[in-house]
Amino acid sequence: MGATARPSAYVLDAGAMVAFLCDEQGAEVVAQVLAEGAVPCFAHVVNVYEVYYDALRRGGEAAAVQLLEMLVSAGIVSRSDLDPALWQDAAFLKAFHHPVAVADTFCLALARRLRATVLTTDHHEFDRLVPLNLCPIEFIR
Repeated sequence: MGATARPSAYVLDAGAMVAFLCDEQGAEVVAQVLAEGAVPCFAHVVNVYEVYYDALRRGGEAAAVQLLEMLVSAGIVSRSDLDPALWQDAAFLKAFHHPVAVADTFCLALARRLRATVLTTDHHEFDRLVPLNLCPIEFIR
């Protein structure tokens, strides 16, 4: 995480949560952030939905519920912000920074709202956004 100043909060996208839950490459970065507990970690409910959906397809309802419980136990707080300011910001990001997945626009909008840093695995979606300085973006792999 380098020598830069510590963020005030993190917002995890689905890729970062899946990496953590499934012990994939980059999981140690998320685990370290969570273990330090120095800054809060959030995930927008749309991104949590992606994790839940993927787990349902792969392992069924019991596995999906277990992963949700693991996220909560780890200290990742789900946010369900869907007020007009947030979803309009997400739409703005989609309209002017296409092609960005809809779920990722909610991650970005929440990070912008919280003045937080996005934690992601998704270079395909986020690499082109880094130079735009929409919010800080940190790749875990």
